[in-house]
Amino acid sequence: MNNMKNIPRHIAIIMDGNGRWAKHNNVPKLMGYQHGIETAQTIIEYVKAIGVQYLTLYAFSLENWQRPKTEVDNLMNMFRSYLTNDIDNLIKNDIRVIFIGQRNKLEADIRDSMLNVEEKSSRNNFKLIIAISYGSRDEVVNTAVQFSKFYDENIKNPDELFASIINPHNIPDPDLLIRTGGEHRLSNFLLWQMAYTELFFIDKFWPDFAKQDLLNAIEDFNKRERKYGK
Repeated sequence: MNNMKNIPRHIAIIMDGNGRWAKHNNVPKLMGYQHGIETAQTIIEYVKAIGVQYLTLYAFSLENWQRPKTEVDNLMNMFRSYLTNDIDNLIKNDIRVIFIGQRNKLEADIRDSMLNVEEKSSRNNFKLIIAISYGSRDEVVNTAVQFSKFYDENIKNPDELFASIINPHNIPDPDLLIRTGGEHRLSNFLLWQMAYTELFFIDKFWPDFAKQDLLNAIEDFNKRERKYGK
């Protein structure tokens, strides 16, 4: 870490390749997602330890609801178990958990657990944002609808109003996006927020993603000059 002059303030990760990892290892698909959760736990704690302040994880997209019902039900049960059994360790480690996405698509007990986690962790410092039932285009459209309700032609800074609606927790835009699994696309993730985010793609499936892979991404980030169009 000594050669890294700049740790990103906010890292976003598309955790791709859980199912393909399972297929490659000839194990049930659900096992791939379970290993993915374990990897996420490790990376969450590690990014906090090295000085990152915000981490956003793409856990389940709006498009994922179109997967086979059995697979979706299994994933929701895993998320339900995670909320009940595992996430308390994060809260005890000074991690604030924030969920983004369409909660109305989730079952009531899951929504209640999410709200409970957010309330219990609200005073913690490190911010973990979990995108579940999330789609960026949907987020932008909903923000535009809300914006139209509050917009007045006399408002001096309409961009600030829009930003306050789409980003109620005042989370800074991601400095670095990491996508595992070999795909090179954003997949409807934080499209508004990633206007000037540096992108890093890696072929490794998410369950195999390690601390050194994260350091490699940060090292690559440090080689880039961010001009923001200037």
